[in-house]
Amino acid sequence: MMVIPLLLCIPLLFLVFIYPGIQPGVDLTGGNVLIIRSEKPIVESQLNEVLKSNFSLPELKVSTIASPTGYGAWVQYSKDPLISTVEQFLSKADETLENESESISYSNQALAAMGKPATDSTNAKTALLAAQSALASYREDFSKKLEDTLSEKLSLGTDVEFQKREISATLGSASFSSSIFITFLGVIMIVIVVFIAFRQLIPSAAIIQAMLYDVLFGLTGMALLNIPLSLTTLPALLLLIGYSVDTDIMLTSRMLKGKDGTPGQRATASMKTGLTMTGTTLGALIAMLFVSYFYQIEVIYQISAILFFGLIGDTISTWLMNAPILLWFVEKREREHKKY
Repeated sequence: MMVIPLLLCIPLLFLVFIYPGIQPGVDLTGGNVLIIRSEKPIVESQLNEVLKSNFSLPELKVSTIASPTGYGAWVQYSKDPLISTVEQFLSKADETLENESESISYSNQALAAMGKPATDSTNAKTALLAAQSALASYREDFSKKLEDTLSEKLSLGTDVEFQKREISATLGSASFSSSIFITFLGVIMIVIVVFIAFRQLIPSAAIIQAMLYDVLFGLTGMALLNIPLSLTTLPALLLLIGYSVDTDIMLTSRMLKGKDGTPGQRATASMKTGLTMTGTTLGALIAMLFVSYFYQIEVIYQISAILFFGLIGDTISTWLMNAPILLWFVEKREREHKKY
């Protein structure tokens, strides 16, 4: 039975790390996300063509969704290099406020980068406020132009809705570092608790490998459904780890500490309980998937999709990997006890 999950690892690793692979989300890398909701169909190829022919959006990524309740699109792109340049000038202007001429020079460079005339003010703070106001107007004008162009070129009508998010690269980098640290810390704590609970290498290692296999299945679902690694999906992966450990600890406790019946009978009873637990959870996740897909609730859709794939992996790893390992371990231990 253990051959099945071992063979599955090869295509799973290919999907996660090679093609299509996992992409980091905008809240971890920084950039812009434009969410479009419309009552008219949005064709991904047309949307991509309109954006590329009318705008120079760096690292552009486009995806669409269709459901009985409407249509939607998700557009992600990195920060405009012009805005990054202007922000650098404004940062330097703010840092040099005590030096009036230098600060005003930086503010004027920011204005020139946006094609605006230099300020006549001789006060550094006033010049800086003028440059910041010009940047806010530039962003607003660009957003309006983007929305108007998409509405016109794609014939989306007046009922279309736009929602935009912008995250700086610095904040994205800090969020990514913090989330990776928290995830790593959570995994380490789970490993410590498992070893303390059972104090035996093989059963503890079996739980940990099953946990990693479940995460691999969850990541595969993200790769197949084009779900980015983000501050939404990382907690879903941690939740998946917790559920995986819960199922495997139930099995391991019954196998190692149970006294009723043979090891095979205890494993069978554990499997009935475990499959019932997993089956009810999968039923709830399927309902969440349908509702969130039809009503385009992105966060719930991503979390439920990751958990769904992860629980499929949990069923395979627990009953085709962990259970056989525990059966071998417990039966070997009982045979050794009988010798003495």
